[in-house]
Amino acid sequence: MQKIKDFCKRHRLLWLTLLVALAAAAVAAWAGFDLGQRVDNQPVYEIVNDDYTRTVAIPATADAATQDDGTTGLYLPVPLKSGQRIYGVRLDLTTHNWAFRHGTLYAALLDADGNAVANGELDCITIKDNTFAAITFDAPYTAPGTADAEADYDLANPNMTLRLWYTPGDDWDVYHLLGLWTDADTSQQMTRRNANGTTDSIVGHPALQYVVNDSGSWSHVISRLLGVLTFAAVVAGFILLTHRAKLWQVVLVCGAVLGVAFAFLTPPLVGPDEYTHLAKCYRQSSTLLGQPVADDDDMLLVRSCDAPYFKNHTGDIGIYAYKEMLEHLGDAGCSGETNVSSDTYVTADPINNTLYLGQIAGITLARMMGLGFHGMLLLGRLCNLALYLALAAAAVNIAPQRLRGIFAGVALLAQPLQLAGSLSADAAVLGYLFCFTALCLTLRTRPARWPEMVAAVVLAALIGPAKAIYLPAVLLIFMIPDANLALPGKRWPVGPIAKVLALVLAAIGWVQVNMGAALYAARDVDTVGILRAGGAAAAGAALLALLYWKIRRDPKKKKIFLGAIAAVVVLAIPVGLYKLTHMWGGLTPEQLVGSIQENGDSIYTYSAGYICRNLPNTAKLLLRSFSAQGAQWVQGVLGTALGEPIVYTVDASWVLGVGFILALLAAALPQAGETVPLGRRTKAGGWGIVLCVIALSFVTALNWTPINYTTIFGLQGRYWLPVLPLVLALVHHNRTFAVQKPAERKAVFAMLCLTSFVILQGAGLYATFQMPS
Repeated sequence: MQKIKDFCKRHRLLWLTLLVALAAAAVAAWAGFDLGQRVDNQPVYEIVNDDYTRTVAIPATADAATQDDGTTGLYLPVPLKSGQRIYGVRLDLTTHNWAFRHGTLYAALLDADGNAVANGELDCITIKDNTFAAITFDAPYTAPGTADAEADYDLANPNMTLRLWYTPGDDWDVYHLLGLWTDADTSQQMTRRNANGTTDSIVGHPALQYVVNDSGSWSHVISRLLGVLTFAAVVAGFILLTHRAKLWQVVLVCGAVLGVAFAFLTPPLVGPDEYTHLAKCYRQSSTLLGQPVADDDDMLLVRSCDAPYFKNHTGDIGIYAYKEMLEHLGDAGCSGETNVSSDTYVTADPINNTLYLGQIAGITLARMMGLGFHGMLLLGRLCNLALYLALAAAAVNIAPQRLRGIFAGVALLAQPLQLAGSLSADAAVLGYLFCFTALCLTLRTRPARWPEMVAAVVLAALIGPAKAIYLPAVLLIFMIPDANLALPGKRWPVGPIAKVLALVLAAIGWVQVNMGAALYAARDVDTVGILRAGGAAAAGAALLALLYWKIRRDPKKKKIFLGAIAAVVVLAIPVGLYKLTHMWGGLTPEQLVGSIQENGDSIYTYSAGYICRNLPNTAKLLLRSFSAQGAQWVQGVLGTALGEPIVYTVDASWVLGVGFILALLAAALPQAGETVPLGRRTKAGGWGIVLCVIALSFVTALNWTPINYTTIFGLQGRYWLPVLPLVLALVHHNRTFAVQKPAERKAVFAMLCLTSFVILQGAGLYATFQMPS
């Protein structure tokens, strides 16, 4: 017994690894089984004839149905158009309250020459009286062309219990026949009637629906793929973390596996704003390949193989979206010529290519290889993922040792991996800001090498034009002491120069990309009045500074001066508020009523001027938004809200969200006795940057919100994700809460498990969304 105990103790890590592997395999297997039970073999119907008044019997056996003239079975008209694809038929059957406890209903689709082109069967025990029943063919059938032969269906052996509803009539052009018969002996084979015209015939139309799609067992493919990937991520993460691998290696390996899972999990064009990102990347790819970009009407030109799938709106979800993607993932041999006009308008707005480096490279490579639309989309997603992982791993490696768990945990959250596994430009934005934040926090504690100083300036220049709301994050460079940016042996003020250069480059990029949007937001503001007031305030400030310089050594005059300044400020606040709230014009009641569109939205949105003139309404809107949408914003930060939340509500369990929050806190809290290097002013500045980013996100969303809305429109929690490492770093430097032992590696492993749960649950949520009843 002691030997066994010693053996288990020596190999406890191996047993723990096996236990983790078994648990991961069990969870993945259950998720796949549950998904298959819910979505497999689900048909989609298309009504052909829904008007029926009579019934006709279906022969019980092929022998009983065979008459003296050689007729076998019941033959129904099935009109198909050229190129139409069906997976089966749906018939309204009646048993006259008899329960069919055995026997099988067989069906064979015949072409104009009487050849069976598809076969199907239905267990009679599943038939409900006077209810449509689906007969799925063994393989989908696509009509090759329009035949000129006409036929009707014939009746044999009418004295049977199982009957079919139909309506009299003879105005159908019939190009296919459906033969039906029942038998408990499954060895019976289909035989067609003699075409001698001697059969008893009934002219009419059956109660008929086409099965135009069927989910089949495609859930097995997607569940096995995601199950293998999540299993590999969890087991590999456990092995790497327990063997003391570096956290950047964990992010690179496990993030790659989970990111690939998200690339398959998210249906085509369902990632956040993915269809707009696809259009931009496709446009730049065509430019690189020397292909025409737009037609004479400035509509984006695409390849002929891309045209059926290229959309100007968020893609569909459900098991059929997965089926479509997996069926066509291997399409190849597509022509590289862009000769088909899409629905996307090519604008003259500049495209920030630094946010699309990975996507453009992947799409261009796929087009050069002749891959179809789905293969092109997947390769674009994977290249975007590669860029994000390179930047995220670099951020973890750059960050201070005690903060690396924070950056690793945030990098492995479900939301950033979901964005990286799509065509979203946010993946590059996250990578740039993660690296910049980590670099600034590191250079605060030690002198910079010249490549690091250059990297800080370059990253600031990339962040400026990335998204308008992240410009305040560039101010993080000012937390670096000037002494840490000095070059050895040089007396130049390198630190201040580098900081000013970073800020100037970021501001220039911001102006180039975002000035148009900023001017639009301020479209109804008294710009001239504001400039005059600003000039007067600047001149007054200069005079007051000069006066202060002269009296600074006289305590009595200085006290009077400061009191006068305070009185002026107190007086200026209500005057300025009054001026702002009465600035420019306003909307008349007639304009408000006339602004309502057919969809109920007003054509006017919350501009800067409207907000100033309607501060109470704006405050009410924000308060309602916090109560109504606050949980969704948190989900958007963590990644438990999948896809495009504005279009589809696909939310994972709130339990996973709580787990994410606890894991982040575990990675963020300092160890007991750890020194707190950030000073009060630095922490105040950090919180100020975070609040500025959040405030700008609200202002941006308000600019999209119609004035008749009761909650803000378009605000998503993912907009705050780039500053999440900064928030957690500030939490790490608190003086109130601490942990006794480091928990960062356990927190990172918990993050891996939770993200894997989101992927497995997300497959079920996506696949079962809007399933047909």
